[in-house]
Amino acid sequence: MKKVHEPFPFYEFSGTEREIGRQIGEEMREQVKSVIPYWYDVLSTIFPDKLEDMIAVCKKFEAPAKEYAPELWDQIVGIAEGANMTTDEILFIQGGWELDSCGPAAFGCTDFACSGQATKDGKTIVGQNFDWYPNAPTIVERIHPKGKPSYLTVTWPGHLAQVGLSESGFGMFINLLLTKDNGRVGVPYAFICNKILYQKNVPDAIRAVTQSNAASSFDYTIAGKDGEIVNVEVSASSTRGVKCGIVLPDRDILAHSNHYLTHYLQPYCENDQSSFPDSWLREYRMRQLMENHRGELTPEIFMNEILQDHRGYPDSICRHCDLTGPIGEQFDTVFSCVGIPEDGKLYTVNNPCENPYKLYTL
Repeated sequence: MKKVHEPFPFYEFSGTEREIGRQIGEEMREQVKSVIPYWYDVLSTIFPDKLEDMIAVCKKFEAPAKEYAPELWDQIVGIAEGANMTTDEILFIQGGWELDSCGPAAFGCTDFACSGQATKDGKTIVGQNFDWYPNAPTIVERIHPKGKPSYLTVTWPGHLAQVGLSESGFGMFINLLLTKDNGRVGVPYAFICNKILYQKNVPDAIRAVTQSNAASSFDYTIAGKDGEIVNVEVSASSTRGVKCGIVLPDRDILAHSNHYLTHYLQPYCENDQSSFPDSWLREYRMRQLMENHRGELTPEIFMNEILQDHRGYPDSICRHCDLTGPIGEQFDTVFSCVGIPEDGKLYTVNNPCENPYKLYTL
């Protein structure tokens, strides 16, 4: 286990799933415990429920998660053992996103991918700005699971992988999709993200999403070192069940935010987008900036220009907290990522317009 403190705490773990979980719980015991009140403070702006009631609701995700990814449930058990907490509490850390997605607002991230003739050296570049409430307890982990590909992830203490790079040669980044009746009993997105990173190639990563029985509506941008780029949109409607759609790049460029791009899923999006109407603008702006640099795109252009873009400020690609707006929409870009799957390189930073990125490698 290794630990460094710039710009986010960095940890490295290896072993069986149970051993990795136990190491996480033991090393970050106080940090993991602190995520519980952080989540409750976030969710209490949306729901009047007591903490124990929220934990009880997330308990419903246990059976679907175990069936979908029993190996990741072993990691949940290990985290609970190491942190001296219950598995219900650790599941709440994962499933809080599903509770939040049922509210009137949710985070407003923007992701991207490009490859081939769109980039300067032909290599795939993939990443995102992740927008969330300020002071999110962000960490970086390098995980070496026994018998599975290693991966780099930007996540929270006690949380399974959120976004990152797999040793299999692809990256995975996500956005929440806003739907009126979002949220059902199913597999929390954290389990899906982590299982994606375990796959041997992009087709299997797609299958990890489409066969997930997802509990909430997310889109997953998956981009491989050989130029494969795909976005899998999931509509997890509480009344219609789970439906998936595929978005492919336009001339080696793909951008996504918080609305459906798949035409046959758009009717399932019943939300009038009163929350985050900027979603369309951020997706368009990301594509526009990438097109402006077509054939010359590099990690540096993303880090130094595109991901710092403030058009539409404060609800821009580089998002800043608007204290005059609804409390459920007072978000910052809490971390920004640029990954190069072929090289196993992941650059990340908080507040990209204010701080330099730090490089992590697989």
